Amino acid sequence: MTSPPKQDPETPALRDPRALRSREKLATAILDLAGENDAGALAAGQVAAAAGVNRSTFYQHAASPAALLRKVLSDELDVLRGQHLGAAGGDIGPAIGAVTADVVRHLDRHRAIYRRGLVTDAGSGGLHAMLGAHFESSVRLLLERRAIAVPAPGGREVPQPMVARFIAYGVVGALESRLVEASPRPVDEFLADLRELLPEWWPIG
Repeated sequence: MTSPPKQDPETPALRDPRALRSREKLATAILDLAGENDAGALAAGQVAAAAGVNRSTFYQHAASPAALLRKVLSDELDVLRGQHLGAAGGDIGPAIGAVTADVVRHLDRHRAIYRRGLVTDAGSGGLHAMLGAHFESSVRLLLERRAIAVPAPGGREVPQPMVARFIAYGVVGALESRLVEASPRPVDEFLADLRELLPEWWPIG
């Protein structure tokens, strides 16, 4: 049976109060289910039933449970970026430190989901790519604003895409290491260790 076509989340039909309530219910349902199951193995009907909506409503919001999970987590991360980096100016270090700390807390809050998606081989939700893309976008944003001064050896600038991916996936790797700790260290301690690993030109509070 052909699945109903997915609508663009920004269409007016998905901005009315009823659609927003359905989105909130689906977000709660996928986070609960993904804490116990691989999102890639979930069926749309399972998520719809847990949210108390029908399958056609589910497909108005996402093409699959894994896509819904990535969207929900990515939306949370986007809110954090907007809160800290949206209007940050001057000394960008404190803003980067604050948003990084909040991302670590976000990871801790959804620890079971990220462990399955980033650490074990069971997860197929594409969370590694989602998290990496989020950090890469954040770095690109700061580079485009010229909020970060990257050294230019011999006057030759390092390409921005290389800088963005280097920082982004280095941070993702550090976060993955946190997920395998039996008892995660305090956030401040984790950030202090991360600060030691990152290049001196990357400010982090």
